[in-house]
Amino acid sequence: MKKVIVLALLFVFAAAPIFAQKYASVNAKRANIRTCAGTKCAIKFYAWRYTPVIMVKTNEDKSWVLVKDFEGYNGWISADLLSPNGGMSAKVDLNVRKNPSANADIVCTVEKGYPFKYLAKQGKWIQVVDDPADPKQGVCKGWIYNANLWGFFKQ
Repeated sequence: MKKVIVLALLFVFAAAPIFAQKYASVNAKRANIRTCAGTKCAIKFYAWRYTPVIMVKTNEDKSWVLVKDFEGYNGWISADLLSPNGGMSAKVDLNVRKNPSANADIVCTVEKGYPFKYLAKQGKWIQVVDDPADPKQGVCKGWIYNANLWGFFKQ
């Protein structure tokens, strides 16, 4: 009986990396997400700096990565455009607050899917900052309730 338990535990611990998801974030102002692994493949959509993704698999030489976003959209991105640093996406259209409170002043409003860099956490609130495509728009920095974000951060 002990052998069965030991073997079962060994299998669970050995199989754990297979089931672990790997996350990355886009590390370019704008990245092309393509239909296949290569620059000659059609562009499916774009992803912006800090957009978090799940890495599904790589091509043979690991130069391209099949990624999936929080809505389940997937495509291929050059591995050079990914970073292990964290990123967050707005799960809904939302207000970014000056302080970690639903009553705090609104700093900016963003649309669903908008990417942010993680800065800090206070209770159930996450402090974020963006990297706007148009610098004239100004930087959006503030607090968002964590249930409204999808992504990861390093601690």
